[in-house]
Amino acid sequence: MGLSLGRRVNPFAFDAPDSPLAHASAASKAFFLVCLSTAGMSLGFLPLSLLLAGGVFLMTSMRLPFRGMGKPALAIAWLLAFSALVRGIWPGDGRIFAIETLPRSGLYALRLSVVFIFARIYYVSTKASELGDILSVAARKAGVLADPGMMLSLSLLFLPRVFENYRKVREAAELRGYGVAGRRMKSLLPMLHTYMFTSIKGALTTARAMEARGYSEARTIQLRGVSWKDAVIAAAGCLLLALSFLLI
Repeated sequence: MGLSLGRRVNPFAFDAPDSPLAHASAASKAFFLVCLSTAGMSLGFLPLSLLLAGGVFLMTSMRLPFRGMGKPALAIAWLLAFSALVRGIWPGDGRIFAIETLPRSGLYALRLSVVFIFARIYYVSTKASELGDILSVAARKAGVLADPGMMLSLSLLFLPRVFENYRKVREAAELRGYGVAGRRMKSLLPMLHTYMFTSIKGALTTARAMEARGYSEARTIQLRGVSWKDAVIAAAGCLLLALSFLLI
């Protein structure tokens, strides 16, 4: 069946507790990611290429794992190929495809690749609850009694859990010899049904676990202290924004 159960890793789960980036604040890393995503929409080919190379170097030097990135990267590649096809097909002058649209499609692909690799860096080095705790503390200081950080944490956990539920359903199907005879749409419907069931069950389990642990909006929150790493990360984000405005 070609099982590779040991190599399937959730690409958006916290997976680098020993990395130096894991000890930086979630707020500084989120701020940098927002700045990079904003700047990436206006930067040209050379700056984006340097950012992509910098992302690969950062993952290597900060001991962040590359495992688990293959399938999401392949899905993004298919999306980019489809986008390039739609952009250039049937330009209206009798040609089947407009070759001159490829540079713009390539630039779009580069932008998406940069955002993807730095989003991977954020997720793999950050616990989803950290950013939510910061938001909740900020809300309390502003006099808001609600707990918006918990809602944010659950929202950030959505994407990792989507991949985790898919992995569990797929592995269970393969262990039972499912899919050996082909992958027709009819045979995929039971897997989709199981995936939806496990997703809903997981949400209910989370709700029951919060009730069992006596969750309260007044819960005790201990934040990570701000360090020089956070100042460097935030400054790098500001520098990217300034660079993007200068190059417009």
